[in-house]
Amino acid sequence: MKSGPLEGIRVLELGTAVAGPLCAALLGDMGADVIKIEAPDHGDDSRRWGTTVKGESPYFVQYNRDKRSIALDIRREEGRAILLKLVRRSDVLIENFRAGTMKRLGLSYPLLRRLNRKIVYCSVSGFGQTGPYSRLGGYDAIIQALSGLMSVTGEANGPPLRVGVPITDILAALYAAFSVTLALLARHRTKSGQLIDVSLFESGVSAVSQWITISNLTGATVRRFGNSYPLLAPYELFQTKDRPIVVAVGNDELWAKLCRIIEREDLVSDPRFRSNPDRIIPANREILTGILQQALIKRPSDSWVIALRDVGIPAGVINSVEDVAHDPQLRARGDFAEVNHSMLGKVEIVAALPKFSDTSGRIRLPSPLLGEHTDEVLRELGLSRREILGLRKSGIIR
Repeated sequence: MKSGPLEGIRVLELGTAVAGPLCAALLGDMGADVIKIEAPDHGDDSRRWGTTVKGESPYFVQYNRDKRSIALDIRREEGRAILLKLVRRSDVLIENFRAGTMKRLGLSYPLLRRLNRKIVYCSVSGFGQTGPYSRLGGYDAIIQALSGLMSVTGEANGPPLRVGVPITDILAALYAAFSVTLALLARHRTKSGQLIDVSLFESGVSAVSQWITISNLTGATVRRFGNSYPLLAPYELFQTKDRPIVVAVGNDELWAKLCRIIEREDLVSDPRFRSNPDRIIPANREILTGILQQALIKRPSDSWVIALRDVGIPAGVINSVEDVAHDPQLRARGDFAEVNHSMLGKVEIVAALPKFSDTSGRIRLPSPLLGEHTDEVLRELGLSRREILGLRKSGIIR
């Protein structure tokens, strides 16, 4: 297999929970050597999230593949000295502490830049490094609430709901990984690294940016809309004879095809439904939804999905997570990878994305045990066995 695009890049991760660790994992998937630095006494918080299997958190397993773990107490001078040695030999540092934490630890960007002018320093936090919220903690649930995401999620007459995954963490991790690769690209020209400031709050706001712009230009208040989509119709969930399906009509050509499929071609010329702007008028939409529901309830889901897809109309059933794990499309594209975990044995996790023609990434390493690679990394720094034993005895490493 050819090398990943980030082969030869060393990344230091001082991360916990999701955003920082996922950013580092994405870089590791693409070939970077990621060294995860964890507190010796407890490690990453997410090691204890959810139900554990043989003492390991499946949550941690997914978000921390392709890394080596070193258990190092960077609150103590001897631990910081080792970290600074690693900084001199690294290309990227990722941290997701609250703003100001790294400075209090004596690990601010200006200091590390003096040690290594080429270091790309990526800070991921709840609200960013500046502004009135900068010192606040920011878990995904809080960010979904403040960013407006929850205000548009849920049924129209129901309470606000959070998305079923830590979406702002995931978005922030993607922005961070994207930004790190751009900074590495810029470094080829400038011969210098830089500071990157990513926040969960701004990442969440970016996800509702369309609604902010629409509200600004129309003056309309954006409200929850459940499984229908205010900008397109029909574009929602319908009950069939056996289970619900989602039908997504994105243009008037597809609308005409849908009318033929359900044997209601008269709807194409109905002035209430002729164009998308007509169909999304609330009163028209309500009538249209009822008409389509009466038609789709007559046949089972598989029959409708096949018929709709045959003419190019996007449609599908609502898969469970267990269904997704066995989806033939994902299996055909190799979207699951098997790794050998030292405690769990063979574990299947979602594979590296996206796909490249020549330098695709791959899952090379399972998630590490706490401090699993401490000795290995310290030996690479030139520390002797005696020095390593002394550090362990004093509790600096584990």
